[in-house]
Amino acid sequence: MSISLYEHNERAYRSALSMLQENGKAAVIHPTGTGKSFIGFKICEDFPEKAICWLSPSEYIFQIQQENLAAAGGTVPENINFITYARLMVMDEQAIAGIKPDLIILDEFHRCGAEQWGRGVRALLNAYPKVPILGLSATNIRYLDNQRDMAEELFDGHVASEMTLGEAIARGILRSPNYVLSVYSLQKDLEKMKDRVDRLRDPVRRDRAVTLLKTLRRNLEEADGLDAVFARHMPDRQGRYIVFCSNMAHMKRMIALAPGWFSLIDNEAHIYRAYSPGPATREELERFRSDRSGHLKLLFTIDMLNEGIHVKDVDGVILFRPTVSPIIYKQQIGRALRGGAAGAAAEISGHRRGTKLSGAVQASERHPDRLLGRYVCLCQGVLRGKGRSERPRPL
Repeated sequence: MSISLYEHNERAYRSALSMLQENGKAAVIHPTGTGKSFIGFKICEDFPEKAICWLSPSEYIFQIQQENLAAAGGTVPENINFITYARLMVMDEQAIAGIKPDLIILDEFHRCGAEQWGRGVRALLNAYPKVPILGLSATNIRYLDNQRDMAEELFDGHVASEMTLGEAIARGILRSPNYVLSVYSLQKDLEKMKDRVDRLRDPVRRDRAVTLLKTLRRNLEEADGLDAVFARHMPDRQGRYIVFCSNMAHMKRMIALAPGWFSLIDNEAHIYRAYSPGPATREELERFRSDRSGHLKLLFTIDMLNEGIHVKDVDGVILFRPTVSPIIYKQQIGRALRGGAAGAAAEISGHRRGTKLSGAVQASERHPDRLLGRYVCLCQGVLRGKGRSERPRPL
């Protein structure tokens, strides 16, 4: 069966073909979960006589993309020569000369801005300057790398189709989420803040800070615990959720705390782990996907589900991991936004840890009274929404 594209991808595909013919370069920038990889597979299918060099961050991402294509009734084209960016990075001139592509596909092309991976990509493009290149990514900006625009650097600004996350939700391509924000683990940071308040020399500023500190403590004492927040905002007691953590140590701590946090939903929640590519993780993911029990399913992960990988029938994501990068943030919430049943709302639960406050404390040691005012506003905003985010109002 030939590959069939959704309307938004069909338009992007036609635009990309036209741009490739005219300029030899085309980028498609669509949010996570909209099916960008199908555009790449479609062009491979429609031009079977062409040798396609498909570059991607990992073999695992490409495997999942192939599985998604097969699940949709498509067949993976045989004219694809798949290479990871890491492998390309160590290929010598002779190996690159043996690729001989008619088209180069750069999947997650924003990753080509990395120093080492980018060096391999430049070597390939320099070896084949007349070969068309197609780029697929959820973003063209490397936010933490001086805001570099990889669509400009790699494709000279030739963007065949661009869609924002908000547009995809507004058009019904992705589900509209419920976003829940909570604050937790602030006790140690409050103690640090109290020490700084006690050291203030200005009596007016110290009195104001003491008042704000008392208000903040009172707000936190009145707040629901995470167990109540989860119980209120996770209506499907048999749901399937992805839990993002910072690193292995953090993930272990979160798993240890999970029985208490999710006890009001399910005392016997099924816990799964995915933290590195390999057979064991692949089996764990398959168990998570196929779990049809009447229990809550929680898949704890670190980085491997950030991009390129989609787990079907996910009811929501839980963000225990703080992140500065909008790319990673959008990739994580994108795990829950993929089109599902009509009217279904994805649940996104964001949790601010004490480390956020701790970093701000160090940066604002001279003015803890001002910092406390901001966090009192934050906590009151969370309280008014019973754990749901809203813009905090000034005191």
